[in-house]
Amino acid sequence: MIRNLTFMMLVYIIYTMSFIRKIKRGNATYLAEVENHWVDGRVVQKHLRYVGKEVDNKPFLTGPVERAEVDKVTIFGPLLVLNEIAQELDLASLLGDYGAYLLSLAYAHCIAPDSLAGIADWYQKTEIANLLELPEISYKKLLEAIDSVEDLAGVQRRIFARLKRILALKPSGYFYDITNVYFYGRCCPLAKRGHNPDGRRDPQIQIGLAVTRNEGLPIFHKVYEGHIFDSKTLPDVLQEIGEVEEVTLVWDRGVSSKLNIREARGKGFEVLCGLALNPALKKEADRVLGDKIVSLKHRVRLKSATFYVHRKRHRAEGVSGYIAVCLNERERQATRERRYDELDRAQKLLAERKPIKEGLKKYFQGREIDQDAVRKAERYDGFSVIFSSENLSTEEMVKGYFEKDRVEKSFRCLKGVLEMDKVRVWLANRVRGHIFICYLAYLLLSVLEYKIKEIGLTGPEALATLESMYRVYLSDPKSKNRFVKTVTLSKAQEEILKKVNPLLLDKHSVHKSG
Repeated sequence: MIRNLTFMMLVYIIYTMSFIRKIKRGNATYLAEVENHWVDGRVVQKHLRYVGKEVDNKPFLTGPVERAEVDKVTIFGPLLVLNEIAQELDLASLLGDYGAYLLSLAYAHCIAPDSLAGIADWYQKTEIANLLELPEISYKKLLEAIDSVEDLAGVQRRIFARLKRILALKPSGYFYDITNVYFYGRCCPLAKRGHNPDGRRDPQIQIGLAVTRNEGLPIFHKVYEGHIFDSKTLPDVLQEIGEVEEVTLVWDRGVSSKLNIREARGKGFEVLCGLALNPALKKEADRVLGDKIVSLKHRVRLKSATFYVHRKRHRAEGVSGYIAVCLNERERQATRERRYDELDRAQKLLAERKPIKEGLKKYFQGREIDQDAVRKAERYDGFSVIFSSENLSTEEMVKGYFEKDRVEKSFRCLKGVLEMDKVRVWLANRVRGHIFICYLAYLLLSVLEYKIKEIGLTGPEALATLESMYRVYLSDPKSKNRFVKTVTLSKAQEEILKKVNPLLLDKHSVHKSG
C-alpha cells in the first residue's frame, strides 16, 4: 500500500512539472510553457502561457516589457547588414580557418576602427560574437587571425570571382592606382623612404589597388616596399589579375612606362592611361597653345572640370592608338597661383636666412626670384596627355580618364573611414594582414553601397543610419525569463535592410515601425 502510494506521488510530481513545448503555426514556431496533469488515468497537457518564439533554431523568450529589466544593449543594425553581405559572398569559408575572426575585424573597421586591444573590448558591446558564432574573442585570438593570412593573391581572386557571379557583374574597365602609408620609426622592414606626392621623407609602404570602373568594387590589392616606383608595380598586378577580354585598364601617368603599356595589351587589356609630358609631347602641347584651343569646338565639360582637347593618332611605346592633349584652364590658373604663393613665402624665408623646400630652389638666383625659370615652369601648367589603345571619341577618352575618381574615392575610404594609415603593427606579415582587413572592410562597404545605390547613400552613411538599431537584452524579474528585443526600425533603416536582402527583416525577427 505504501509502495503504491509512493509511486502515485512520484507520477503526480513528474506529470505536474511545467516545461516548454514548441507549437507550429504557419511558418512560425512559438514556445509555450505547459504543464502535465494526471486526469482519469491519463496525462492531460495544460497550457500556462506563451514565453516566446524560435528563430533559426534559437529560442527568443518574451515577457511584459513594462516590468522587464534591461541587462544589456548591443550594437546590431550595422553588423547585421555587413554580416548578410559576408554570408552572401561566403567570405568566412573563402578566408580559411580564421575566417570568422578576420570578418569580425573587418566589421569593426567599418564601424569603429581602433587598436586590436580596443576592438576586443568593443566586441562585448556588439552582436559580433552571435552573428559570427565566435566561441572566444581575445587579443591573442585576433593576432592569430592576422597571422593566419596567407595566399592573399589567391584569396582575392576567389573573392572577386564570387563577387562577379553573385552580383552578375560584367566589368568593362578596371582602374589601377597606388598610394602610400607613412610610418613613424624604422621598425617595419617594408617601410622605406621613397617618392611621394607630399614630398615627405618618412618611411612609407605603398599599396596598389585595382577597382571596377563603373561600380568601384575592389578587385585586387598588394603591399609594396616604400621605395618601389609606381610604374614598377603594375606588371606584378597584371600577373595577379591574369588575362582578360574586352576590359579597359585605366591608370595615372605615374604608373605609365613602356613595359606597362605593352604588357597590358599583351594580357588582353585595352589601355587608357596618362602619359608624362616628355619633350615630344611638350611639342604637341605647344601646337595646342598656338592653335588657340580654348573654344567651344574643343570643349569637353565634365561634372567637376572643363577641358579643351586636341585628339590625334599616336604610337605610344610601340602600341598604336590615340592621344588627347587636354588643357584645364581653371587648373592652369590655380597651379600658377599656388606656385606664386609658395615663392612669396620662400622669398621671405630666404630673407630671414631660413631654409626653403628643395623643389623651390630652382626658381631662385640667390635671394631673388628667377622670372625666366618661373615662366618656363608655368608654360605647361594645366596640361595633361591621355593615351588610348582604342578608337574612342574625344569625350569618351576625357570622361573615361578624368572621371577615374572611383579608385581615388577607394583610397580616401581606406585612409579615412577605415583608418588604414593607422598601422599599429610592425612585423611585415602583420602589416600586410592589417591592410588586408582594411581591404575586406572596403569590400563590404562598397558592396553595401552598390546594393543601396537607388537610395543615394554611401556605405558609411548607411551604417550611420543603422546605428540606432540596437538589440536589447531584458529579463522578467517575476518569471525569470530572459528575452531579446530589437529596437523598432525607422523607415530609412527598413529601406536599407530590404535593399540588402528583402528577407532580412523576417530572418532576424526584426519588428518594423508602426
